Amino acid sequence: MKYQSLKRVLDIFLSIIFIILTLPIILIILIITFFNIGLPLIDIRIPREGKNKKPFYMYKIRTRIYDKEGSSHFNKLSKFIDNTGLNELPQLFNVLLGDMSIIGPRAFICGEKLPEGKISPKRYLVKPGIISLSQVYGGRKLSYKDTLKCDVEYYDNFSLLFDIKIFFGSLKTIVKRLLGR
Repeated sequence: MKYQSLKRVLDIFLSIIFIILTLPIILIILIITFFNIGLPLIDIRIPREGKNKKPFYMYKIRTRIYDKEGSSHFNKLSKFIDNTGLNELPQLFNVLLGDMSIIGPRAFICGEKLPEGKISPKRYLVKPGIISLSQVYGGRKLSYKDTLKCDVEYYDNFSLLFDIKIFFGSLKTIVKRLLGR
């Protein structure tokens, strides 16, 4: 069995397990979001690029507060939810639906301005992930150029062992971020 097929089976199995385990947390975050910043609770306004550049809507709990001019900001609580990644738990439903994978390249916004030069088509041969190699190497602190390099590295090393390494590497990164290191 090719890893691509096994990966889909693992994605379905793990997303169901993680949805069951995190559903109480998701519901609590949704309630907090409702009382903290109001509706809508899920932010799906902007399509993302999926496998083969197919657009999809990525589910995220809204953490930004938008004003009438269209600009946005966080408040203390919404910033905490965003920084901890708790707002990304609904992406498990994207995995279950087949739009995303647990682990894969970062899903860029459709039409997002990316660095000049050639973007490797390899990044579009696999589904985007909730967790990516770029998160292990620095996440939001990385430039687009470095993130794109991570995407190619992910494709070039595509395997169960590499996914496991990325999963535990991202847990380490999250723990460091929560501890302020």
